[in-house]
Amino acid sequence: MNYLQLFWAYIQIGLFSIGGGHASIPVAQSVVVDNLGWMTLEEFSAMITLSEMTPGPFSINSATFVGTKMAGTLGGLVALLGFLVPSVIFCTLFFFIYKKFRKVRAIDGLMRGIRPAVSGLIGSAGLSITLLALFGTSTHATFQTEFAFNPVALGIAIVAFVLCRKTKINPVIIILLCGVLGMIVYSII
Repeated sequence: MNYLQLFWAYIQIGLFSIGGGHASIPVAQSVVVDNLGWMTLEEFSAMITLSEMTPGPFSINSATFVGTKMAGTLGGLVALLGFLVPSVIFCTLFFFIYKKFRKVRAIDGLMRGIRPAVSGLIGSAGLSITLLALFGTSTHATFQTEFAFNPVALGIAIVAFVLCRKTKINPVIIILLCGVLGMIVYSII
């Protein structure tokens, strides 16, 4: 693995992941899965699950996981640094610009325009992962190939959704509970 290629890939991911950790999912999927082929969509989905479950910021965990998978411990560090460099530079510059020009209407319009775009990016990533879990395929192939609907996955997704929306249970506990439920159900089937 070329460390410079890994660093450059994560600079791109970090540069275009506006809106927080989950907004990095579609960008990372495009780079890591679609363009470079470093991971399959199934591996990428598993990496997202692990990144959610481990302590720390999601995007930092995912960059470290991919870098470690591709090039060991040093690769994890290289990917992490590549991901962080654009954020540190952008946040520092944006702080000074926002501090000076926060009353300007164009800056307010910029912020209002970015919010729905970030929601769309997160929704796109969520749709890809949902289709993979329920139908065993990504969004690109869903209507072009045969697929198998997985009712157990739908049931687990509904349980997780209801628990998340109707209770105050920690999401990590919900993930663990659904993992145990999946282990039980899939071992019986």
